[in-house]
Amino acid sequence: MGAIFDKNQHFQDKKQDFIKHLIERRSPRFISINNAVIYPGRKFFDKARMIHLIRHPKDLIISGYHYHKKGSETWNTMSMPKRKFYRFLLELDHVLSDQEKKLLHPEVTYQELLQGLPFEKGMMAEMVWLKYIKSFNPLTYYQSPLLPTYRFEEIMEDPVEGVRKICQHWQLSEKETAYYCDRAAHYNRNPSYPIRNSAAYQYKEIYTKELNRFFKQQFNELVTRLDYPD
Repeated sequence: MGAIFDKNQHFQDKKQDFIKHLIERRSPRFISINNAVIYPGRKFFDKARMIHLIRHPKDLIISGYHYHKKGSETWNTMSMPKRKFYRFLLELDHVLSDQEKKLLHPEVTYQELLQGLPFEKGMMAEMVWLKYIKSFNPLTYYQSPLLPTYRFEEIMEDPVEGVRKICQHWQLSEKETAYYCDRAAHYNRNPSYPIRNSAAYQYKEIYTKELNRFFKQQFNELVTRLDYPD
């Protein structure tokens, strides 16, 4: 979505940076934010047309795991702050072997941790990362009257039509809509970030009994509450 709707900016978790951006630009075109940044209903959103994008949480874990294991962003190769390190130590203590626990030291980067763990344990680490470090909770905005929810899986079935519906919700002109639909077709043929797999419902072939158990332990009934198959 970031590639299709070009010239947009993304805000991860710094609310003040986001608010400053809105004030200084006054009429920003496209902005993407995660759940931790801010919530709808604030006055500076009065004229904004917002949407909520979600993906099956189990597939999101798979995508994030590969992204964090291979991505080149600077933050991904920095040592974890103590509070993050201790959270990992607490949540993974009972699932890691003594040898694997040696990876959990204050100088380790999250990327090094994933690269040193076998796939199943790395996926568990990604669940801990998403829940405790990124404060993942898509239920906050799900079925909110303030913004409609669009599912990644439905968009990927027909990216052009999915983007067309979003453009119509945003009340873009026919010319702009055609432009972004063309970009959707292009990026569907030529993925911009091949580290991630865009296939829907990958978890059905990948999740082991232990991964499903650990996911349930971390996120409870999140999948069914989002009306996804479990």
